Amino acid sequence: MKALLPFALGYALSYVLRSANAALAEPMAQDLALSPTGLGLLTSLFYLAFALAQLPLGKALDRLGPRSTLGGLFAVAGAGCLLFAWAQDWPLLALGRILMEVGVALALVGALRAYQIHRPQHLNLLSGVTVALGGLGGLLAASPLVALEAALGWRGVFGLLAILALGLALAIRWGTPPEPPKERSLGAGPRLHPFPLSVGFLAFAYIGGFFAIQSFWAGAFAYAQGLSPQEVGVLLSNLNLASVLGALGSGGLATQLGSGRALLLGMGLFSLGLLWASGGGNLRAAYALMGLGGGFNGLVLAHTAVLFPHTSGRAMAGVNVLGVLGIFILQAGLGPVVEALGYQGAFFLLVFLQSLGAFLLLGLSLPNQRREN
Repeated sequence: MKALLPFALGYALSYVLRSANAALAEPMAQDLALSPTGLGLLTSLFYLAFALAQLPLGKALDRLGPRSTLGGLFAVAGAGCLLFAWAQDWPLLALGRILMEVGVALALVGALRAYQIHRPQHLNLLSGVTVALGGLGGLLAASPLVALEAALGWRGVFGLLAILALGLALAIRWGTPPEPPKERSLGAGPRLHPFPLSVGFLAFAYIGGFFAIQSFWAGAFAYAQGLSPQEVGVLLSNLNLASVLGALGSGGLATQLGSGRALLLGMGLFSLGLLWASGGGNLRAAYALMGLGGGFNGLVLAHTAVLFPHTSGRAMAGVNVLGVLGIFILQAGLGPVVEALGYQGAFFLLVFLQSLGAFLLLGLSLPNQRREN
């Protein structure tokens, strides 16, 4: 399994690139005289490029296999980092940012496809480890990246990230095992609908709901309880660390229970944390539960791969798009709900969406558990 390590490290790098602008926002804005609007738009291009690239790149993944596809894409990400580090104006920065996201758009999907081909019996375990490494990448994109910027400058940081991306491109292209020819052909199995709507809704509700909470509403809710910035920071650290632990544990549980049942457990823990927080329970425990349950979110894609083994690249890419759409809609849409019904109403809405997703998952996944055995 060591030969597959570059795929997992690629997802960690994608997390660093996704979060880098937040840690480096101030020096970038000062150096380039960027307004908050310009900086925000520059950062949002990452997610726009991610969504637009998913489906066409998913088809390429099914046709060419993960080694060729990700080897080329990480080279594109490296080129984007170099352009971003060199750019002197907004258009070149934007182009560099877009190239970065196109380059890492299939980091997780491609890794899971590689595991499915080379280590299908360990797909769930490896997916959990990979998502956990992504969480660690997010942690590296905070204080460690700020410290690195103090030594190298923000342009030096992106130059270093370019070297890492190009190194991963070479490691994947020349250091990972080739796929059997039949695994690179769409003709290897029946042509299926790219993904069922039930899995798409599950991604929308569960992935979208967790990341909407993790990236904004967990902090906003804590501040609304009158907590200090230091106390809010502790709670968010608890949530993020618990999500890493949840990702690590989810793979082993999915191996024992099947990915469908493990997903139900993760959604249940996430919902329990939401209910505990909205009901006035201990926030440290509630945030830990939200993070622990949310850390199972990588199993959505692993379960999609199990359901659609011959078109998993396209299927996982399509599900990924709906997960990102869920983050956008729920993060924005919870605002009016909070204003109308308070945080309790907003958290109840998320729990309802998890319950509906779980109901659909029960009908879809449990009859298919034998595919994983």
